[in-house]
Amino acid sequence: MNDLDFFKISGANDKLRGEVVFVHPELFADPLGKRNQVGVISEADIALDNIYVDFRDKVGLFSADALFTFLRSDQIQDNLVNLLQDKTSVEFRALRSVELLVRYGDVTEKIKAMQTARDFPAIQPMCVEVLKDQIFRDISNQYGR
Repeated sequence: MNDLDFFKISGANDKLRGEVVFVHPELFADPLGKRNQVGVISEADIALDNIYVDFRDKVGLFSADALFTFLRSDQIQDNLVNLLQDKTSVEFRALRSVELLVRYGDVTEKIKAMQTARDFPAIQPMCVEVLKDQIFRDISNQYGR
């Protein structure tokens, strides 16, 4: 890894700090018992695949493929448009709530949005993705510039 690679990854590590995530509900090894729990990334070392997540009672160490994070708010909004035909559905209201909280909310409100996404599995493909996929895409985009 050359110096430029280090700084790109280091910047990505800093970008992850403060991101709201939830632990994959089907995580195979879960010694902390945090499956399906929402937390906030406190530290990240992408090169080593060490993501530290702060929960109310403790900090856990996870790999990026064990965590879900939000899609970009414009992607969530695009997915919301696909549900416009049924504005009264539970899924539409849940996704609309998530989209608004992600777009305009602080960390506390983003935690509420992530809890909503976690509690409505039908909307998860429209508002969250595996953190590993997001990291890979972000780093690929940096190299493509």
